[in-house]
Amino acid sequence: MNPIIRKLFYALPIPFRYGIRKIIYFPTDIFRDKTSLVPPKGMIFTGAGDYLKVGQMFFEYFKKYGNLTPESSILDVGSGIGRMSIPFTTYLSSKGRYEGFDIVKKGVNWCNQNIGNKFPNFNFQLIPLRNDLYNLSTTDKAASLKFPYLNDSFDFVFLTSVFTHMMPEDVENYIQQIQRVLRKDKICFCTFFIIDEQSKKSMNNNGSKKFPYDYGNYSLMDKNVKEANVAYHKEYLMTLFEKHHLQVTRFIRGNWSGVEPGEFNEHQDVLIIKKI
Repeated sequence: MNPIIRKLFYALPIPFRYGIRKIIYFPTDIFRDKTSLVPPKGMIFTGAGDYLKVGQMFFEYFKKYGNLTPESSILDVGSGIGRMSIPFTTYLSSKGRYEGFDIVKKGVNWCNQNIGNKFPNFNFQLIPLRNDLYNLSTTDKAASLKFPYLNDSFDFVFLTSVFTHMMPEDVENYIQQIQRVLRKDKICFCTFFIIDEQSKKSMNNNGSKKFPYDYGNYSLMDKNVKEANVAYHKEYLMTLFEKHHLQVTRFIRGNWSGVEPGEFNEHQDVLIIKKI
């Protein structure tokens, strides 16, 4: 998105942002296949790209690094409108389990109506939390959330484009909660915008995103809509994971900063985390 258009878009009230997308895609959505597991384009609020292709691409990453089996217990933090869950519907057996939660009601409702109703081992929960980009209707904060799951209950946890919309106190709480619900030696796959010497030098000249507002451990793209895009300094993240007994086993650079990306060539940076 053009930086000027992005700034104007962020300045709109949240319902207007959702409404504009619905209007733009109304002509195509009215003729869509209503039996499809793809939501109307006007409802999608979780990033660009082909809905099914992006979900399938990430599923291949998950299989490569997540040690998945058809019996795995999966936690999707920030499940959005189901983009990442679709490939799991044909992979997990009846012994497998898929749990997701999100702060946006329309996404959770769509997932339960269109995925959960067809696949009984898939469940999605609404947990309304305050966020500058997605939800201003509550004062409840991610920093205080206890994930509604038992200790040591998941084989794989993933967060795609979630930490990029969270402030430090929220990120630390989520990392602590992930450590609690993840089984020992199991994997968390998560994405960030990570600032280190390379990305800091490159982003201002070559990057598709810039984070000019530096607050020490993190930087913002837009100080008025803080959680629209948040970048974290690499040393801070490494210390944070170590503090909570999680080991960073792989850092795969994204292309957002203009530095040559890693094997995925995804927009955001990827961290593969192991509970130790």
